[in-house]
Amino acid sequence: MTDRRKQLIAKLMLANPSEAEQKLIQLTIERICVDMADFFEGFYANEGPGAIVYVPRAENQEDTMFYLTVNALMNALNDFNSRDMEGPAEVIKKTIARAESLNPEKEALFIIQDEKYMSLIHYKRDSDTTSAILMR
Repeated sequence: MTDRRKQLIAKLMLANPSEAEQKLIQLTIERICVDMADFFEGFYANEGPGAIVYVPRAENQEDTMFYLTVNALMNALNDFNSRDMEGPAEVIKKTIARAESLNPEKEALFIIQDEKYMSLIHYKRDSDTTSAILMR
């Protein structure tokens, strides 16, 4: 991910965004999804169903973005369940269900994980109506 994108995302990580800021967040997320959907398709083809994970504030640059297959997502789910982390476990359950049923040429899955939240974005790319559905 480019430094410019990282800076834009950092600016959007506000505690209580206004309506205009929420719209800007949605547009930024959709723009990033457009760029990243091709990467998702490549990962899906090479490694199988899964999701791209973005950790904006990871300590190491190499850890800010990676791909998790369904098997790795299941391991993460077991880990979250064993630590009674219901929020992240619910996001991972949704991710697994969607990863196993989507068409990678038309859809992509992204997990955004920061210190407080984990969010799933199900991006549907279509020539007329692209959309990113943000789920927490």
